[in-house]
Amino acid sequence: MLLIALLSVLPIGASAQTNLLINSRADEGAISWRSSGKTSIEDQNGNSVFVIRDNCLANFSQKVGIGEKDAAKFALLIGKGSSERINPDGAITGLPYLYGSMLSSSSERGGTISDYLQGQAMLLNTKVADEWGTMYGIFPVPKGTVAIQFMLNQAERRGVPPNGSAARFDDLGLYLFDSREEALKFIETYK
Repeated sequence: MLLIALLSVLPIGASAQTNLLINSRADEGAISWRSSGKTSIEDQNGNSVFVIRDNCLANFSQKVGIGEKDAAKFALLIGKGSSERINPDGAITGLPYLYGSMLSSSSERGGTISDYLQGQAMLLNTKVADEWGTMYGIFPVPKGTVAIQFMLNQAERRGVPPNGSAARFDDLGLYLFDSREEALKFIETYK
């Protein structure tokens, strides 16, 4: 009875989805993630989070292999972020953003990029420092894709240099759906 009661309050479809990322909440430090530049795992009120500071070239990344059966599905890249820096003129410097790529071949250090995953709501849209918000993008998986690269970055606008502020990330996810509509429903339950 308790199990039935618990299942009835879960959002439809949320329990059926598998997050393809490993260590998506930084609970195990940076295990399963590559990092470059000024990156760290920091404790924020008892919760581990990914942090990028001071450089648009700094990032965390994780490559996830996928199979032929996943072609024609939709990849959802999603996560939560916050920024110490909010520029009064609306410049994006300092804001966290998700980024990715579809790979048609894969190697230990990279692969052949067949598509870039950017735009949509991948940049945190906030006007309040240290306020957490959701970032996401939905992308069709082309035939021939063997891996998806998931990246965490800090935005920088030309002429607005970094100042050491933190872009923070948590609750990251890479999910595959049969349709864009299913992914959109999942985003609503995620928020």
